[in-house]
Amino acid sequence: MEEASEFLLSPQMTQILYYLSLGVSILLMFVVAYLFTANGRKSNEISHLQSEIIRLRKDLNKLKDTVDHMWKPTVKNELPQIEPFGLDFSEPAKIPQLEPQEPWLDFVDRYNQLAEEMSKPGQLKKCEKLVYEFKLRVLTYGGAMTFRPAIDVKDSRYWAFKCSSDEFAVVPNPMHPCDEEFYDSGGMNETYEINYEDGVYRKYIVKMPAIFVYEATSGWRLKILGVVNLERS
Repeated sequence: MEEASEFLLSPQMTQILYYLSLGVSILLMFVVAYLFTANGRKSNEISHLQSEIIRLRKDLNKLKDTVDHMWKPTVKNELPQIEPFGLDFSEPAKIPQLEPQEPWLDFVDRYNQLAEEMSKPGQLKKCEKLVYEFKLRVLTYGGAMTFRPAIDVKDSRYWAFKCSSDEFAVVPNPMHPCDEEFYDSGGMNETYEINYEDGVYRKYIVKMPAIFVYEATSGWRLKILGVVNLERS
């Protein structure tokens, strides 16, 4: 009995344990109340967020309906014809007609190049080469706007390039300078518009060859007057 009495709590210890358990209970009550309040606040926040999401979703649906209405495609049975690069094909296109190139252009270009080199040695061979390349007729002047065949290139006073079956482009032989006799009696003043004044001019610049028509029965006939510029050296 004495040993059992040793495990009995004194009234003071019992009172202390009572108040300690009471304090723990009160603390637990506060903890439970806090957790309940916190959970309730979170529930309110979640409910508010859900309401905002629903409202925003409704607003987005209204905005989508408005945009779809504004950008609704218009269906047309017939599409207008779009012309590329702004061209109008309602009328037939007018293609500009290019003037035919004169057949004597290449020949006159080569002739003027040759005339620039007449002061250099070897002019006879260069002239013979050009006559052979373009199959020129070498001529002398027979008076009254007529020509006769020359013996050779050196003896000739004019060269004739065949443009067609009966038309020839005629230029002066660049080896022979234009003096007063050649101008007055050699046919230069009758065949070309020319800037001769007096003295001797050694360089020819053909702007336009004289165009002659040749017929075996009637001979040479001037069709178009040529144009030649003269330079003294």
